[in-house]
Amino acid sequence: MKSHQYSLSLFAFALLSVSFIKIEVFTSLSAQPSQVHLSLASEKKHDSTVPVIVTWCSDKFSGEQYVRYGLTPEVKKVRKAVMAELSDKLVLNAVLKNLRPGARYYYKCGSDIGSWSPVYSFNSEPDTGSFRVAVIGDTQNATNNAGFSKTRMIADVVRTYSPSFTLHMGDIVEDGSIPANWSGFLSVTEELNATSPLMPVLGNHDVENKTGDEFQKPFIDFKSLFNLPGDEVNYSFTYGNARFIGIFSGCAQAAEKTDQVQYNPESPEYTWLDKELTKAENDKRISWTVLWMHYPVKSFGWSNVSRWRENILPLLEKHRVDICLAGHRHVYERHYQIKDGIPVKNETGSEFLATNGTIFITNGTAGGNPTGSGGRDLNSMAFTPDESMYSFAIMDVETNSITFSVFDQDNNLIDRFSINK
Repeated sequence: MKSHQYSLSLFAFALLSVSFIKIEVFTSLSAQPSQVHLSLASEKKHDSTVPVIVTWCSDKFSGEQYVRYGLTPEVKKVRKAVMAELSDKLVLNAVLKNLRPGARYYYKCGSDIGSWSPVYSFNSEPDTGSFRVAVIGDTQNATNNAGFSKTRMIADVVRTYSPSFTLHMGDIVEDGSIPANWSGFLSVTEELNATSPLMPVLGNHDVENKTGDEFQKPFIDFKSLFNLPGDEVNYSFTYGNARFIGIFSGCAQAAEKTDQVQYNPESPEYTWLDKELTKAENDKRISWTVLWMHYPVKSFGWSNVSRWRENILPLLEKHRVDICLAGHRHVYERHYQIKDGIPVKNETGSEFLATNGTIFITNGTAGGNPTGSGGRDLNSMAFTPDESMYSFAIMDVETNSITFSVFDQDNNLIDRFSINK
C-alpha cells in the first residue's frame, strides 16, 4: 500500500513538473514582441523609395520570426527577420524594400509559434517634395522624467502630427551603460517609433564618459537595438528632395580638456562629412541640406564648446548647410542665419532666404530637466522663450520652402519660421 501511494505521489509530482514546464515554455513563446521601432536605410536607388527597417525585441526561443506587411491591414507579404542575441533577449529586424511611393503600409512582427505585435502602419517616402519631420531630443530619464513620463507625454503629442520620420538630437537616455534605460525609452515611445522611423544621434549621456580607451564609445545596447545607416554613429540619408546628415559630437566638454573633440580637421569623420556635404551640394535632386547633432555649434552658456564650434562651423559655411539642429542645452534657441561668421538679421524675424546662410537651432528638451533661459543679448540670438519648458518641433519640407514650428509640452505654438529658395 505504501509502495502504491509512493508511486502515485511520484506520478503526481512528475505531472505537476511537466505542467509547470509547459506553462513556462508557453509564457515564453507567447510573449508579445516589444520595443517595436522603425528606421530608414540609406541604400536608396535612384528610382526607389527609402527602405524601412522594422526592429523589435523578443524572448529567446528557437522559432523564426517575420514581418508581415502590405497595403491593407491583412498584411499578406512576408519578410523573414534577422536575429541577434542581446543579454536575455533577441533583437530582430527586417528590411522592407521597393515600397510604393507615398503609400500607407501596414505591418506586424513576430510569429505564429510565439506571438504577433499589434498591426502598425507607416507612410512610405512620397514621390513629391512634401513631407513632415518631427524633431525631439534630450529624452533622458532624469529626476523629473522618471520612467520617461515627460517623454511619453511629448511623444503622444508628436504622434498626432503623423511625421514621416523623427530626428532625435541625442541624450536618448540618462545613463547609456544601464540596459533598462534603453528598453524603457523604446517601450515608452513605441507608439510613435512604430509609425514614424526614429533617426537618432548619440549624446554625451548615451556613451562612455570616463576617460580611457573606451571614452566616447557607444554602449552595446545602442549598437544592438538600433539599425541605422552607415556606422550608425555618423550617417546620412536622402528623403524626398533633402539630404539629412547626423553627426556624433561625443562628450565635447570633457573631450576639449584632453584634446579629443570629434571632427578634428585631420580626422576620418571630418573628411567623411566634407565629402557628404559636397555630394549633397552637387546633387541637382537635393534642394535642402539638414545637419543634426547633440552639442550645438551656436548656443548660450556652458553648452557652447569653442573647440567643437571651430571644428564644425567652417564646413557648414563652406557647403551652405540650410539648417543645423542640436540639443544638449535644455532650452529652445533660434539663432539668426550665419554667413561668413556674421549673423544675418532681417526685419520680420520669421522669413528667411536660404542663400543668406545657415540657421542654428537648439531644440530644447523632451524629457531632461528644463534649464533656465538666457542669452538674449547674444549677437546671434533671434529667439528664445522667457520661461523654461519641455518642447519639440515639426518641420514641414516643401519643394521650395521649409517651415519650422516649435511647440511646448501642451502643444502651444512657441516659435515658427520659414526658409525659402
